[in-house]
Amino acid sequence: MAVARGAVAYALARRGQAPRIGGGSPRSYFLVLGAPGKDNRAVCILPRGSASGEEIRLYERLFALRLGRPVRFHLASSIAEAGTPPKLGDIVDLGEGEYLRLPPLASVLHDKQDANDKREITVQLATVMTEVGTLEVHCVAEADASQRWLLEFQLRGSEEEQGPDGGDGNAPAVSPRIKEAVDKIERIFGGKAQKVETKEVRQLRQHLERGLGGRDSWDTPLLRQLFDALMLRARGRRRSAEHERVWLNLAGYCLRPGYGDALDPWRIEQLWAMFDAGVQHHKDSQVCAEWWTLWRRVAGGLSVEQQLRLLDDFAFNLQADAAQRGNRPVTLVGGSDDDMLRLGASLERIPGAYKAEVGAWLLKRLDKASKKGEAADTNTLWALARVGARQPFHGSAHEVVDSATVAEWLQVLLALDWKKTEPAAFAATHLARMTGDRSRDIADELRATILGRLKAVGAPPLWHAMVSEVTQLDEAATKRMLGEALPPGLKLIG
Repeated sequence: MAVARGAVAYALARRGQAPRIGGGSPRSYFLVLGAPGKDNRAVCILPRGSASGEEIRLYERLFALRLGRPVRFHLASSIAEAGTPPKLGDIVDLGEGEYLRLPPLASVLHDKQDANDKREITVQLATVMTEVGTLEVHCVAEADASQRWLLEFQLRGSEEEQGPDGGDGNAPAVSPRIKEAVDKIERIFGGKAQKVETKEVRQLRQHLERGLGGRDSWDTPLLRQLFDALMLRARGRRRSAEHERVWLNLAGYCLRPGYGDALDPWRIEQLWAMFDAGVQHHKDSQVCAEWWTLWRRVAGGLSVEQQLRLLDDFAFNLQADAAQRGNRPVTLVGGSDDDMLRLGASLERIPGAYKAEVGAWLLKRLDKASKKGEAADTNTLWALARVGARQPFHGSAHEVVDSATVAEWLQVLLALDWKKTEPAAFAATHLARMTGDRSRDIADELRATILGRLKAVGAPPLWHAMVSEVTQLDEAATKRMLGEALPPGLKLIG
């Protein structure tokens, strides 16, 4: 009864029909106006004591909001306020008091009528502190109050997560040598053509590693800064086949797996705009291979529609007859069977029926090799493991290949000699992996058969665990399944 009475009192208080108990926001919150470290000015957007659930409009000040481009919004809060707290709209100097900088919010805000519009619009700010500890900041167009852009800052617990310098305690530091790295990228791909030997272009990655450390140690913030530098100079990739090969290789590596940073959707959008144009040096097989490697690496950030577009090129490169190839679109980039194999296996968002077709093509490759008396191809078995995986990395669990089809594939794998062909056991492990979802899991009898074969060939303990229980992949298994390691600090669940 006490709980029920409390709920009624709370509801009445929110309607203004009963007194509300509470002291409002315990701190004042500020929006930082300049770049951190360069400008310490901030404007008070929520004074201490402001009530939850009530919108506060800052009419006295106007702001210029950038649309169509990546931007960051930095928030700060007061730690201790001696005397009278700042009022709404007051400008304070964060260097002259006790303030705590909170994690920034990165976003790309679009014009609702024209998503491609890149301009500045004059706005006012309206803020609301929600009951669950979120600070909602609405950017309201001065000319049309119906146009609003919402920014949401999660405050509850964020102060405790800060490091002693007021930065995000969990955010890895970006290398202080990033400027040198960007200068190297500018020298190779910058707008002003420089006399650069082919050898220097080819060795760009090694030069970057000398300053930044081995590329396996590059974390996501560093990788994305390098990608941004490359993207700004994308035109420079067309200078030679060597330029294009190096640019495609580095860009794909620095944006892999296509997600993991707040601005990655925007980066994918910018990168995808290049797709229809294809490559400049289309007769260079290595350029074409790097083109498909790039899209495989960032596939996790591509939409269903974009992955289906890649699937069209996959199908053309593999299935087009002589007459069709004669009418090949000029911008369609050619690709070897191995290029297409790796690409097709990475398209986890395409419908399960299409994945089944890709799997059927892979089985034909295995059958062809068997009839020739050749060993099963390692790459084909790896691709089959990805295409038929019970637990996708970035795709929806609703779009996996149906379990009946996977059971047929497993029978093909069981016919192979797993002692001589270890990748067959690897593929079978992923096709039989337990998820706890009956619609995806294979039958218990077949599972027992797979476990028996794994035991007979001395498969790693993790493989047994993957088939017998719901478990997560370790770093080595993830690297093998994806074809390369994830950036340090970025972990896939599944």
